[in-house]
Amino acid sequence: MRLMQTFYWDCPAVENKEGEWWNLVKAKVPELAAIGISGLWLPPSGKAGHIDSMGYAPYDYYDQGEFDQKGGIKTWFGSRAELRNLIDLAHANSMIVLADAVLNHCDIGDAKELNPLSNNELFTKYTPKSGRFFRNWNNFHPSEYDWQDAGAFYGDLEGYMLPDLCHDNPDTYAQVMAYIGWLADRTNGLGYDGFRYDAVKYFDSWIVENVQNWRKCFGIVEYWDGNLAAVKGYLDYIGWRASAFDFPLFYALREMCNNPSYDLRWLWGSGLHFDSPTHAVTFCDNHDTDRSCPIITDKLLAYAFILTHEGVPCIYWRDYFNYGLAMPDTAHGIARLCQIHRDYAGGATELLHADQHLYIAQRHGFGSQPGLVVVLNTHPDAWQGARVRTRWRNTPLACQAWWGHDLNRPLDKYADQHGWADLFAPPRGYAVYVPV
Repeated sequence: MRLMQTFYWDCPAVENKEGEWWNLVKAKVPELAAIGISGLWLPPSGKAGHIDSMGYAPYDYYDQGEFDQKGGIKTWFGSRAELRNLIDLAHANSMIVLADAVLNHCDIGDAKELNPLSNNELFTKYTPKSGRFFRNWNNFHPSEYDWQDAGAFYGDLEGYMLPDLCHDNPDTYAQVMAYIGWLADRTNGLGYDGFRYDAVKYFDSWIVENVQNWRKCFGIVEYWDGNLAAVKGYLDYIGWRASAFDFPLFYALREMCNNPSYDLRWLWGSGLHFDSPTHAVTFCDNHDTDRSCPIITDKLLAYAFILTHEGVPCIYWRDYFNYGLAMPDTAHGIARLCQIHRDYAGGATELLHADQHLYIAQRHGFGSQPGLVVVLNTHPDAWQGARVRTRWRNTPLACQAWWGHDLNRPLDKYADQHGWADLFAPPRGYAVYVPV
């Protein structure tokens, strides 16, 4: 699978597509399908507390751009009909579509009310126009069902305390599960195929576990932590019923790209995908990291890694469409790497060589995907290569994808009777060799 994150922070305003984002993404579906994108991750689609919102502070979960409230009828992304048209076209192009499920917190409600347990007056009275999921103080922390919050997410926003939902309240839990079912309902709901779970550090893990156990769909948790043991610990809590974004690998890739003294021998074994590849979603930036801790130098090195190694790679919309890293119809860039991943990147991964500036690994192939060898070179101004033993014997190896500070095409190679071949990549670049 190859995912595309179809948004970035404030994207409707940045691209002058306020209320039209769903239509823009829909127009890109055929292009993305052609390079092998097989899944779309959409932003939270429910109506937020104000119209120019990315949806991460939901107000009316069921208002997908139908009701005149909070500044307009459409959401910042569009109408419910436009969203459903996008999802239907994605399905017609054999793509799954993931909803961004924000299950921990809400935007401020319509009126203040007294929480008798904390003796605070908070905006916890919600009367959404969809007529579904009305809330009051008892749906939040502290509640008569549970005083202790797993972790306050917002705290204070513009002077308003924003408590998190209390899922131990049977009404809250029932409403959340009904909402999840509606998101997935292709007849009466929206027809999503799976979920990206936002900010899972801040609410109890049994919620995600129960949803995944019920829906048995593809799910990804955002457990934002560079500590591999912590990420795996969360997956243990939910019985490995979902995948996780590979933040430990992201931080390693960021260092590889941004830090010229990074030693490529540190790369092997640095992420979730090395020992739990079927539960790892790899990425090179997202809407949050792009604003706070982005990869800013030679990011295609990171894409060459995630699109040749195990795990489910997730492409960031801004990298592809705004930062010029797609490079369609060339042997360079994300578009060709996606096609390489689709056609060749099967089977287990084996490290063939690593030193300070050179990293070579191969995929062994599986089924219709015959495998590949990827060479990463972080030397600032010199081609680097090594003689390595591949899995192929008496086989030509063609360089099908490459990029670097020297754009001359790496020479095709030949694996001899014992599998040995000399493989090279350009300075601050990569080369991907495939059997022909």
